[in-house]
Amino acid sequence: MAETRDLYKESGVDVEKGDALVDWLQESGSIGTRGGEVVSGIGGFAALFRPDFRGMEDPLLVTGTDGVGTKVLLAIEEKQLEGLGFDLVAMCVNDLYTVGGRPLFFLDYYATGILDAEQFKAVLAGIRQALKQCDTALLGGETAELPGLYEKGHFDLAGFVVGVVDGVKRLKPDMVETGDVLIALESSGFHSNGYSLVRKWLKEKKASPERILKIMTPTRIYWELPQILKTLPWGSVHALANITGGGISGNLPRVLPAGVVAEINPKTIPTPEWMQAIFDEHGASFASVEGVFNMGAGMIAAVKADAADAFIKACAESKLGAVKIGRIVKGETGTEASVRYKG
Repeated sequence: MAETRDLYKESGVDVEKGDALVDWLQESGSIGTRGGEVVSGIGGFAALFRPDFRGMEDPLLVTGTDGVGTKVLLAIEEKQLEGLGFDLVAMCVNDLYTVGGRPLFFLDYYATGILDAEQFKAVLAGIRQALKQCDTALLGGETAELPGLYEKGHFDLAGFVVGVVDGVKRLKPDMVETGDVLIALESSGFHSNGYSLVRKWLKEKKASPERILKIMTPTRIYWELPQILKTLPWGSVHALANITGGGISGNLPRVLPAGVVAEINPKTIPTPEWMQAIFDEHGASFASVEGVFNMGAGMIAAVKADAADAFIKACAESKLGAVKIGRIVKGETGTEASVRYKG
C-alpha cells in the first residue's frame, strides 16, 4: 500500500507540531486565580470558568483586547521574546484597572508563518509569568500557522482578557472634579507603544546592548492598583488612565468629563534619564513625542485633593512610584476634556 502523503504539511502547516505545543501547555500546569475556578481550560473547543462574585453588589464583566505592535519585530531581531508575552498580558489587564476592575481570565492568539517551538515557548513563558503576577487564569487561546501570510521566523500576537468590577464602585468620568490632583504612576519604559519610531531611530543610530535592554523592558503591570483602591476610602480615586498609543494627551481625556482641562507641568513627569537621552540624541522635543510615548507615566490617576498624599503613600508602600504632575481645572462649558501643558 502506498504511503499516504501529508498534503497539509507539504503546504507548510504542521498540525502535529501544533498539537505537541498544546500538550506542552497542558503539562506545564494551569494558572489559577482567586476570582473563580477554571472548570475546563486549554485543549477543548471552548473553556469554562466559574466566577466568584461574592461580596459584590452589582458584578459587571469587563473586557479588553490588545497586541504588542511592532515591538515584536525588534524582539525577534534582538532574540528577546519572553518579554513579549509579558507585554501582551500587561497591555490587556492594565485597561481593566482603569475602571476599578480586576482580571479573571486571559486568552491569547499566536499567528506565525512556520511554527517555531522555541519561539512559541518563550512567548508563552512570558504570558504565564505575567498572569501569575496579576492573579489571572490562562483559560485558552489559538495557535495559527499561516504560511505565506508571515515570513519565516515572524509572528504576531493578540490578547483577550475578561475581568469583573462591582458596578457600585467602578470608576467613571463623572466622578472627576476640578481641583483633583493628577498623579503619574511610573512606567517601566516605552511599554508596547511607539516602536515603529523607536526602530527607525535604531536604524539611524545603533544602540548599545545596555540601551537595547532598557528599550525592551516589558510593560509594567499595575497589579497593585485593586488593593490600593481598597485601602483608601471609596471615592478617593476618581479616574485612572492607561497611557498607551497616543501618549498622555491622547489617553487622559478618555477618562475625564466634558468641560475640564488636565493641566500638567511637563517638568514633573517622571521621564527616565535613558528615555530622555534617546529623545535628545534624535532631536525629539517634548511636544513632538508626547503624543507617541507615555514619557515615563504609564498610568495617570485623578485623585481627590485631600486624598492625594494618602494615595502616593499607598503606592510607595506597594513599591509603585507615584508623583504629582498637575491638576484638573475648569474648561469651557460643553467642550471636550483636554490636556494643557503649563510650566
